[in-house]
Amino acid sequence: MKLIYAISIALALCCACPAFAQNRERKQFRDDIREYKHNYFRQKLDLTREQANAFFDIYDQMDDAVTALNDEARSVETKIYEAPEGTVTDLEYENATRILLEVKQKEADIEKEYYAKFESILNKRQLFELRKVERDFTIQLLRYHRKAGKKE
Repeated sequence: MKLIYAISIALALCCACPAFAQNRERKQFRDDIREYKHNYFRQKLDLTREQANAFFDIYDQMDDAVTALNDEARSVETKIYEAPEGTVTDLEYENATRILLEVKQKEADIEKEYYAKFESILNKRQLFELRKVERDFTIQLLRYHRKAGKKE
C-alpha cells in the first residue's frame, strides 16, 4: 500500500515546526488530507451517500492501521540513521532490515483483510478501481506538494 506510505512521507516532509505546534498542525494536516481524500474517492468511485458512510468508516480504520505500522517502521529507520557513525552493529542492521521487510507483508495482510470488508459495500467495478484511485490520489497529492514547494 504505497499510497499510505507516500502520504506518510508527505506528512513528515510538510511538518517542520516546533514539537507542540508540529503535532497539532500534523493532526490538522492529516484531517485535511483525509477530508480531501474522502471527497476525491467519493467522486472517482461514484459512491452513494450510504456507500460512502459505510466505506469511509472501514477505510479510515485501515488507513490508521497502515499509518501506525509505517510510523513504527520509520522509527526503526530513524534509530539506525541517527546513531553515531560506526555504532550500529551488523546484527542491528540485519534486524532493522528484517523488520522493514515484515512491514510490507503486514501491510499486505491488513489490505487483504479490509478489502474483504469492502466487498460488502462496493460493487465489483468500484472495488477494482479502488487501487487506481488510491494511486491517482497519491500522485495528485505529491504534485500539489511539489508545486507548493516551488512557490516558497
